[in-house]
Amino acid sequence: MNRAEDEAGAAMSEPYLTEVGWAGSALRVAGAIRRDDDLPAAPEMELLLRERDGDGLLRLPASVGAENGLVTFEALVDVASVERGEPLPGGLWDVGLAIGAPPEGRVVDLGPERAPGLDTSPQRRFLPGAVTVAAYFGGRGTLSIDVGGRSHVAGTTSADGVAWDERRAEVVITGHIDRRWLSMPVSGTLILTERDTRRTFEVIAALEETDDRLGYRAALPVTRAFVDDPLPRGTWDVSLCLGFSGMHRELGVLAPEGTVDVQVWRRLRHVRVSSSSAPDPLAITVGRA
Repeated sequence: MNRAEDEAGAAMSEPYLTEVGWAGSALRVAGAIRRDDDLPAAPEMELLLRERDGDGLLRLPASVGAENGLVTFEALVDVASVERGEPLPGGLWDVGLAIGAPPEGRVVDLGPERAPGLDTSPQRRFLPGAVTVAAYFGGRGTLSIDVGGRSHVAGTTSADGVAWDERRAEVVITGHIDRRWLSMPVSGTLILTERDTRRTFEVIAALEETDDRLGYRAALPVTRAFVDDPLPRGTWDVSLCLGFSGMHRELGVLAPEGTVDVQVWRRLRHVRVSSSSAPDPLAITVGRA
């Protein structure tokens, strides 16, 4: 067997999702793994919920079955009563699957591999106390559960380019996202957060959809030539916020290879405007060396 066949065989044993949907306050997660020699007919499985910004870890039972050479699994995440009658705590929880008993078992993220036609749009529920819960696929295609609706950075995306528009005196940021990872958003916003003060500055990101990618383009004004509110002085970290019918997903933007480094005329003096370069996160600096 050659290397390509080895890799294809390894890929076949990765779990893929066949269903993600709400039934009341319970999120039903179902999927399958193609059976190979390394996978028992009925392996032990658990659904793992790992807190993105903390050390929370919840293990939930998963039922296992067999069907047409596949090992199937199913689990319910009752966010209103996930453990000892308590609701799932507020925050962002990444969903994984533990296959086999520790320490020999392995844990894999759920989401990047999916059955054709699986709905990838964010799915929301409202719990008592006006708590919003959403299940959605993040920047790397992984499944997450967001309790409370607070703003979270759900992965990263690399910008394709950062360029200087001499005519309009704007920094233009362009990029794209693989359309396999998300449904079409209804809006896009580039959010810049000043590194020291945490002040934010927002501009509209124009979106363009094709069969396999979602392109975005945003222009940052840095002088008063065309607008009254240019990007203030400071170092600004860049993220892309996509809106989906009542909820948002925020992706950190990684810098491309090319950079911008120009002097602009502002308030009767020249001010330097520059950008970071790959592999660092994208940041725009105004008025600093």
